[in-house]
Amino acid sequence: MDFNFRLEKVLNYKKTIEDLKKSQYGIVQQRLNKEENRLDDYVKFKKNLLNEKDLSVMKTSVGNLAMYSNYINHVNTRIKKQEELVTKVQKELEETKEEMVTAVKEKKIFEKLKENEYEKYLYEIKKEEEKQNDTIVNYKVSTQ
Repeated sequence: MDFNFRLEKVLNYKKTIEDLKKSQYGIVQQRLNKEENRLDDYVKFKKNLLNEKDLSVMKTSVGNLAMYSNYINHVNTRIKKQEELVTKVQKELEETKEEMVTAVKEKKIFEKLKENEYEKYLYEIKKEEEKQNDTIVNYKVSTQ
């Protein structure tokens, strides 16, 4: 008598879903890292640009200073858009994480159910073996 978990297909499906959700979470995490790095690059670029502007204040014309200011404003706009994108991806990551956690919980429920059924199966086998042993002992006693 072999153990057969009647919901094995469901458990396998839950495992597949869990793997898919973990993969999606990893992809979104990588995207978030990429967007955060891009934001850091923008901030560093702006800092370098401000330093360059400060160093050239004495040697530069008013027109060039105005161009620096316009360019810095443009970089500020890019930084703001990138911050919004990072926030959006962070929210997406949280949603993906919740989906992944839910998938893990659902899979664990079926694994626990399988474990419980397997324990019942082992108990029934043990009980059947004891019954057979009792029958053998009773037969030996009755034949003597």
